[in-house]
Amino acid sequence: MPKFFQVETAAYAGEKNTFSNVKFKKNNLESSHAAESGTVLEIIPIHIKNPPVIQFLAYIETLADKVSTEHTAEQPYGRPDPYYIWKSNSRNINVVFSVPSSSVAMGLNNLNNISWFFAAQYPTYKGDMVTTAVSATPMFRVRFANLICSSTKGGQGLLGVINGLSVTPDIESGFISVNSSNISSVQANVAAQLLESAGFDENVPEGKKLLIPKLFKLQFDLKVVHDHSLGWNHEDGTWRGGFAASSYPYDFGLVRESVDPPGSGVTVVEAPGSPASKEVAAGQAEVLGGGGAETTVALDQSVKVDATPGLNESN
Repeated sequence: MPKFFQVETAAYAGEKNTFSNVKFKKNNLESSHAAESGTVLEIIPIHIKNPPVIQFLAYIETLADKVSTEHTAEQPYGRPDPYYIWKSNSRNINVVFSVPSSSVAMGLNNLNNISWFFAAQYPTYKGDMVTTAVSATPMFRVRFANLICSSTKGGQGLLGVINGLSVTPDIESGFISVNSSNISSVQANVAAQLLESAGFDENVPEGKKLLIPKLFKLQFDLKVVHDHSLGWNHEDGTWRGGFAASSYPYDFGLVRESVDPPGSGVTVVEAPGSPASKEVAAGQAEVLGGGGAETTVALDQSVKVDATPGLNESN
């Protein structure tokens, strides 16, 4: 089982003292100070009106950030290797973490946050209970320090959709039994006092028993939806995120000491008889250019392409 914070309230940056309901956003989606510092993993389902702020103590076991690239291969006649034309990128973050409960209060907090997280996987609907229409796909902002964050605003989580959520109780770690008694009286036990102070006394009536695992294992995949420009400018090699996302993806880096002037391009000399398109040859010339003096490269094609600005072509 993960080690506990000596004072667990410190993990929430002083924003939580005991069991309480989740907070709700109204006018902004900024992350909490605890999420910015990385002591909690914070998830905000933005498809819900006035969304809940779901928080877990950050006992991260796996944090895998993967970018996948898809290319289209163009195979010209007589050339051993194809041209690879970029088609798209996709980014996926896999998160595996443990949620321990060291007390009745932490157990109730965890169970409440997990319930919100689980239910938030469903979309938003318009209409009554008989005739409904989906009005919003489930989307989330997730924040864990600078490792999962939006580069556009320092106070927001990373935007994306969650492709699968797994909640697994660790049976061997045991359970916490919550059984409130004598609610609203001086003889109220600890569970009753916690439930009443958080406003849950009507939802958990006298005598109702709750079983809370001392340790949950959670796993989810976040498919990132970037809310800023990506890629590089052809003219000067600067990051297209610019001022909006200059430190993508981990709030650090992508700083040039000076702006390098663009290169003069590359001239591609092609042999006759190839069916490859001029666009493919021009694209390869862009890749091979890279800056510096003009270069001549034989690509076994049928046209001559000057990859300087303007892409002058001649047969």
